[in-house]
Amino acid sequence: MATLTVEGKQYDVETLSDEAKALTNSVTFTDNKIAQLESELAMARTARNSYVQQLVAALPKEDQPAKKTTTRKRAASTKAAPKKAAAPRTRKKAAESSDA
Repeated sequence: MATLTVEGKQYDVETLSDEAKALTNSVTFTDNKIAQLESELAMARTARNSYVQQLVAALPKEDQPAKKTTTRKRAASTKAAPKKAAAPRTRKKAAESSDA
């Protein structure tokens, strides 16, 4: 004889209505699903902690400066600026030679 305890009261499962039996099965199913999800969450948290530890190990140490990296965009803008500055100097030289 199976019994069900809900809110401190015991019930004989065989005497329950079909609706109550179905709801009992639903509660059992959801309890099992919650336990499964809690296990998956624990696994995901463990994996996350491992990734964080690996990330910390991969980051530069405080006493070592971070390596500088340049992107193509930065390199192109750096090269473009001197060309613009050099152009007026060339014109001045040409103007000076024509004055002489």
